[in-house]
Amino acid sequence: MNDQALRRVLAGIRDANYHRPGIRCLRLFRADAETLGRLLADVSLLRTLQRPSMPAAPGHVTAWTRPRGRVEQFSLLNASGRSDDFSRDHDGSCFGKRFHHAERLRALAAFTAGLPHLVNFRVNVLGDGAALPPHEEHSVIRSRDGSVGVRARFHLPLVTHPAATLLLDGDLHHLEAGSVYLVNHGCVHAAENGGPRERVHLVWDMLLTAEACDVMFGQGPVPPGFTRVHAVVRPVGSRPVRHWARIAPQVREADAGDVGFLEAQ
Repeated sequence: MNDQALRRVLAGIRDANYHRPGIRCLRLFRADAETLGRLLADVSLLRTLQRPSMPAAPGHVTAWTRPRGRVEQFSLLNASGRSDDFSRDHDGSCFGKRFHHAERLRALAAFTAGLPHLVNFRVNVLGDGAALPPHEEHSVIRSRDGSVGVRARFHLPLVTHPAATLLLDGDLHHLEAGSVYLVNHGCVHAAENGGPRERVHLVWDMLLTAEACDVMFGQGPVPPGFTRVHAVVRPVGSRPVRHWARIAPQVREADAGDVGFLEAQ
């Protein structure tokens, strides 16, 4: 994609953020079998070495969504190196954080190294029957220099089941293991694991700088072991949403007309 096409992607994410027709979910990359196996092995090792934070616990940055069942989070991009340290997961900055376990978790380290301008990087686990009820965040943000841009969220399912679903503004999606997806968290969204085993996703937020847009949506170098796919994800069903938790928006829709590439912050 050229610069103009990448800006159309930003505009599509912005439009869906305000619950208008736009980009809700895209399939972007596919992992080869060896790379997926190595990521799975790293996550299994991580879970023997580190403690998760519990998003349902009072004071957790995600507790406002009212998680149900066994929900665990391992935060892997921070200053402390502790996977239960979620203190900077949503501070909007890509500075002062790093992946601390590169020598032991080489596949995860190689993957994160290919993702520019990460704000966070997490392993999210939903036990069987667990859920994150409907809630609304915002992908359109105002940067520290005052410009308007996008902080985008991506998922890479490692372990899943057809009954594990993601709700985006009333559309139900199933994300397949081994593929990287853009998931527009400005939509009213929810996650539910209706399968008989736990659901394990890698989840991360990136500032959509020009470099990050080129890697994720353009012609930039993809992380090793992945190939570019880029396809719209079709819903597998629908479900009405009448009530949801929400965070106040940073940017009014009237002020988001000139959405552009962010600068690193």
